[in-house]
Amino acid sequence: MSAGFSLGFLSRVYSPVFDPKVYRDTLELFKVAEELGFDSGWVAQHHFASEHGRLPSPLVLLAAVAQRTRRINLGTGIIVLPQEAPLRLAEDAAVLDAISNGRLELGLGAGFDPETFVAFGREHAERHRDYELHLHQLLNALGNAPLTDSGSRLLPRATGLSHRLWEATSRVELVAERGHGLIMAPNPHLSPEAGVALVDRYRNAWTGENGTPARIARVQALLPSPDADTRLDIQAYVQRQQRIGVLKSAPDEDFDTTLQRLGVLHGPVEQIVEQLQQGPALTVHDQLILQVQTTRTPLREAIRALEIIREHIAPALGWQPAGTST
Repeated sequence: MSAGFSLGFLSRVYSPVFDPKVYRDTLELFKVAEELGFDSGWVAQHHFASEHGRLPSPLVLLAAVAQRTRRINLGTGIIVLPQEAPLRLAEDAAVLDAISNGRLELGLGAGFDPETFVAFGREHAERHRDYELHLHQLLNALGNAPLTDSGSRLLPRATGLSHRLWEATSRVELVAERGHGLIMAPNPHLSPEAGVALVDRYRNAWTGENGTPARIARVQALLPSPDADTRLDIQAYVQRQQRIGVLKSAPDEDFDTTLQRLGVLHGPVEQIVEQLQQGPALTVHDQLILQVQTTRTPLREAIRALEIIREHIAPALGWQPAGTST
């Protein structure tokens, strides 16, 4: 891994049961991350508490984060675009970008959970078709294209936001063609080498015609000291993914094998650093985004994990907090 990348964290806003405290805890996690020097914080969208994720409306929560922070970038990792009204999403994103002084990083994906598509009246099998259609409409709005015959355009203007779009997909040539960033995470059906190859394909397809650099957001779950609750959370996650057809193989007998297959890094700091060094090389335009929570991780443990990353892991990979120099 190259030096000079940006450092971020991902919260899936997990909680075993719904309690508004999960939102307050997430706000606190962003504040602490900013104080520690993290460059970005990302939240995931989950409808109907799938996987015990409690955040169906990422932009609403990030608007609250924007008012409690000043520097850290605010990312969505990801919003399920086929289930969104593109123009309304563009309006909400433009407002959030305005009140955060241009800190929004808008990550999009096609989604995978069949149950949520049923609830939204969408065909799961057509999610990639709907994704492309909605993305075209979203880009038109963000790009200040006329939306009616009389010339109505997006207000407020989303100046610069179209250059801060990210896509989570294996169709990396399309992402490169559009000039967007690529969100990539471990795929339990593919080897780590396949992830490196995916990044290489993206970089090789990049043209730079829109004036932005190729950029990778590498997402990795990192659990320095998995305890009994963490093990139960991981096992429940695997069982649900198997039930909805996302994971098709039999469960692993060994917990360490399960973590390895899911791409979850754990163990001593030195071992985690070595594992991260084996992934795709990151440049000054790229981000390393680390998830440090499972369903029942208390806030204090998530904060401690961020501190370990800040003090021991990220510096060993060549990262420096903003405003520092060698």
